[in-house]
Amino acid sequence: MKLEEIIRKVKVAHPEISENEFLEMIEERKKSLGNYFTDEAVAKILASELGVEIPKMIEGKFEISIRNIVSGLNDVTVSGRITSIYPVQTFKRGFEKRGKLARLVLADETGEINVVLWDDNASLIEQGVLKRGQRIRISHGYARESFRGGIELHVGENGEIEILEEGYLKIGELRAGDGPVNVIGRVASKKPLIRKVRTSRGEEVSLVSFEIEDETGRAWVSIWRELAEKILKESLENGMIIKLKDFYVKRGFNEGLEIFSRKGSSFEIIPAEKPS
Repeated sequence: MKLEEIIRKVKVAHPEISENEFLEMIEERKKSLGNYFTDEAVAKILASELGVEIPKMIEGKFEISIRNIVSGLNDVTVSGRITSIYPVQTFKRGFEKRGKLARLVLADETGEINVVLWDDNASLIEQGVLKRGQRIRISHGYARESFRGGIELHVGENGEIEILEEGYLKIGELRAGDGPVNVIGRVASKKPLIRKVRTSRGEEVSLVSFEIEDETGRAWVSIWRELAEKILKESLENGMIIKLKDFYVKRGFNEGLEIFSRKGSSFEIIPAEKPS
């Protein structure tokens, strides 16, 4: 669907938002998402957040379900959600050149498939552009039988990847070593723990810690440095919904998980609903 049609649907559902305001919202969101999102993709994300349903339309492309992908298919277009991502590997190509490959698992309502990304597309994992939980569309892929058995979808030089939706993982879906990932949860601590910590370099930095929960579990969140100073200004309270973007996961105390910030991490707080 073209950008103009998305704007028209948003204006019908939300007449209080002007076209210029929506375009400004797109530009602001693109700054936080990076340059891998088209205006149309960002507009769809914003429309979805505003409760506006955008029909799925793929111009000039025939999209296939994962269960229908067989070895030998070329120019495959498929969409789904990333459920697993594996580290980038490098290899020698000829005497001087080096190549890259990375793997992820893509799932839709019909099944899942291993996807192999080559070179520039593999760099999207290395750069943290592709994350677990995102819904993406792959175009111009080709399916081959893996030497381990089963079918793999390869995304080579002519392959394209479009990020359709920034997904948020449930706490129960997190694994130690994940990151960057997006997580959403409800603040479960009455008050955050606030302290100053001295790093191995001798720097004194701020650290804010609190628990979040959802229907799948609980986890501690640690927010560091400037981001900690920023969240302190938000008057974090029990029951607030918080969206954590580009955070990382490690094993914490008592074998639980700890979600922690790094440079590039951000958050959004949604105030708790007050009883009427």
